[in-house]
Amino acid sequence: MIRLRRAGREYAIVEAIRKLDSKGHYKMHTKGEICRVMGIKSTSRIRDILRDMANTGRLVSATTALDGYADEVEIFGIAQYEQTPLPDNHVIVINGVSCRMNGEVMNYA
Repeated sequence: MIRLRRAGREYAIVEAIRKLDSKGHYKMHTKGEICRVMGIKSTSRIRDILRDMANTGRLVSATTALDGYADEVEIFGIAQYEQTPLPDNHVIVINGVSCRMNGEVMNYA
């Protein structure tokens, strides 16, 4: 793999996770799987980058116990966000007309 700055490594990590997501059935992956897709060695520097990305919210992380491993394994995935709907009584103004989210027009300007 070519030399990358930290931002380039973070982008490559996100792309590697997306590639793993599209190939497999799982949405969370180990550091080793991510590094294998990136074509680099699994190092503590990559682990630190993954943990920092999880702390800032770009990734989610969890630990799990797997058969055959003595310790817990840390797994990472891309954060999935959901937009919460606005309540029906929320007022919005479109072109000077106040409306509620349920479609009721309140007044004309």
